[in-house]
Amino acid sequence: MTEKTTTPKRVLVTGSTGAIGQPLAHHLLARGHHVRGFARRPTPGLDDYVTGDLVDRDVVRRAVEGVDAVVHLGAYPNPADFVDVLLGPNVVGLYHVCEAAAAFKVPRLVLASSVQVISGHPRDRLVRVEDGPKPVNHYALTKAWAEIAGDMYARVHNLSVISVRIGWFPRNTAECRRLAASPFGRDIFLSHRDSDRFLTLCVESENPPPGTSVILQAASKPVGNGRMDLEPARRVIGYEPRDRWPEGLPFPVE
Repeated sequence: MTEKTTTPKRVLVTGSTGAIGQPLAHHLLARGHHVRGFARRPTPGLDDYVTGDLVDRDVVRRAVEGVDAVVHLGAYPNPADFVDVLLGPNVVGLYHVCEAAAAFKVPRLVLASSVQVISGHPRDRLVRVEDGPKPVNHYALTKAWAEIAGDMYARVHNLSVISVRIGWFPRNTAECRRLAASPFGRDIFLSHRDSDRFLTLCVESENPPPGTSVILQAASKPVGNGRMDLEPARRVIGYEPRDRWPEGLPFPVE
């Protein structure tokens, strides 16, 4: 998926200087979309960006106004103290993004959830969306709340919302070593290339229709039996993973 799309959209990517957001912004540009970035510093490679903090309601509204889709990746990305670290970006920030999307009637809202939402399930079997969330830390709890919030905003405000449970997306070589040492890491691995493709499909797909929300799980091809059920993503947005650990990474694994 590198050729330009025939239906360009105006897409806001929050967290556009992050490990997932920055390459996604460039991938969307290559597909012919107009991309606006949102982060606490300017986004390299983008002419259209808004700098600010997710806890600032007015700057979030300014970033959301006029776009066709929001891919909300901005958040504190790891387990941490709930009140001092997570509450602002992951709860208040999410609220501001959802409220702005509703106010401006943004057709598509994509919310980043996490594989950590299902980490409390037994690790020896495939986890389906209908099995429900089982977080074991406050970071994952904020992401479970994001999934529920997305469903509410879809129903109440007639938005089309996709919550994406992002698999283990290694940000650097050190994280690759931890993933490789994990007994289940290779089965929840999400490559950088598959991440770009998955999130782009979320922007471009006609599904789900307005007033509807879905939770989709995003991973690359598992090495073993797999842990994240990818069938809903195949059915709803046409996603098929292409990479298998350690393919699709822009840096050395060792």
